Amino acid sequence: MKAAGSRKTGVRPIQLFASLWSLRQYPDRVREWSWGKKFAAIRSAGFDGVFSPPIPALAGRGELRYLAVTSIGVGAKFQETFATARNLGAIAIDVQLCDFDTPCAAALKVALKVRTVARDCTLPFAIETHRDTFTETPEATLALAGAYRDATGETLPLCLDHSHFAVVRHLAPADLWPRLREPPALLAAATQFHLRPFNGHHCQLPALTTAGRRTPEYRDWLKYVAGLFAHEQARPTADPLLVVVELGHAAPAYRLSGFPDTWSDVVAVATDLRRQWREIL
Repeated sequence: MKAAGSRKTGVRPIQLFASLWSLRQYPDRVREWSWGKKFAAIRSAGFDGVFSPPIPALAGRGELRYLAVTSIGVGAKFQETFATARNLGAIAIDVQLCDFDTPCAAALKVALKVRTVARDCTLPFAIETHRDTFTETPEATLALAGAYRDATGETLPLCLDHSHFAVVRHLAPADLWPRLREPPALLAAATQFHLRPFNGHHCQLPALTTAGRRTPEYRDWLKYVAGLFAHEQARPTADPLLVVVELGHAAPAYRLSGFPDTWSDVVAVATDLRRQWREIL
């Protein structure tokens, strides 16, 4: 149901992107699916697009949209990466910025260079909140956003991955949305979201049991999603909500050995996200 008192200006679409990380070495290193089989599975699951660094294999994705990602540190040269992503048809690029111990002034210089290169390539960008990057905490992200506004007069576009903030804070299940909706400035700056089941101790949880039922921890996470989606539906914009269903399989192995099938989890999460988005309309 739509939150009481919220006002809608129209139906805002949601676009779901499958991460190629979910199918890296899937189902295992020896029997890894071909690119054709991976793209076919993504299409069959109803995804709008794929999320990946710019790699040649993306040319074979067919009608799927493309959302790019890259990591950029101090002194890195990345113009070619942005140009390659644009030539592959990327609609935007997600940037993991610098390191956790990079000084804010140095991280700002990189962010400003990202802004320049993105404009030269006509490729929208967003800075991702992520572990072991400059934006691994809300405080650091706010500091960078403030410095960026002072330098440009603009809002720093963000890709929010709340799983990392939740782990930093060790949040209780009932506190996920009440705590992660703060500070409002970060949500207001978000142009992309990464969504995978998490709690205050694990940045990835299994969605399904081995019997195919939703896990209790996943159901707690869906309450966070309901709060986030109600907030996004109430925003006065018709821009699509870009969501990456970013469950990792291998290299790095966010999926632990005791977890059930990764791709089944991805499909279940995507199904539930679309259902929840419709229910809030």
